[in-house]
Amino acid sequence: MWRQWLLVGVSLVTSVIVQVTLLSRLGLPGATPDLTLVTVIALAFALGRMAGAASGFVGGMVLALAPPATTTLGLQALVFMAVGFIVGGLIDPRDRTVPITIAIVSGSVAGATFVVAVFDALLGLASVPWNRMGGLLVASALYAAILTPLVIPGIGRLARKLEPVKTTVIGS
Repeated sequence: MWRQWLLVGVSLVTSVIVQVTLLSRLGLPGATPDLTLVTVIALAFALGRMAGAASGFVGGMVLALAPPATTTLGLQALVFMAVGFIVGGLIDPRDRTVPITIAIVSGSVAGATFVVAVFDALLGLASVPWNRMGGLLVASALYAAILTPLVIPGIGRLARKLEPVKTTVIGS
C-alpha cells in the first residue's frame, strides 16, 4: 500500500514541477496543459475513488502553492478532489476504451477549468475574461486529449506493478 502512495506523491510532485516549469512557459495558445489534473485522473483510474479524491486534493494544493498561483488557495484542491472521486468510480476499467478514456479526461479537465473560473468569478478574482472562456475550454480539452495517451497508460502500469501482493494463510 505504501508503494502506491509513493507513486501518488512522486507522480503529483513531478506533474506539478513539469506543469509549472515547462508547460506554462511554452506559450501555447489558449491555455496551459493541465498535466496535474490529468495525473490525478490517471491515479483515480488506476487506484479508485478514494485514492483519486486524495490525489486530487493533494495535487490541487501543491499546484495552488506553486508559483505563479492564480486562484484562491484550496479551490483547485476541492475541484480536483471532486474530479478524482467522480472519475475513479465512473466506469468499469474493462469498459474503458481509448476513445472513452480520452473523452472522460478531456471533459473532466474542461469541466474543472470551468468550475474553477466560475468560483474565481464569484470570489471576485476574474482570472479569465468570460469572452475568452470558450477558447480556454476547447484548448484545455484538446491539451488533455493529447496528454491522455502519454500519462494514463504509464501510471496504470506502474500502479499495477506496485500493487500489494495478496497472501492467503492456509490452515487458519
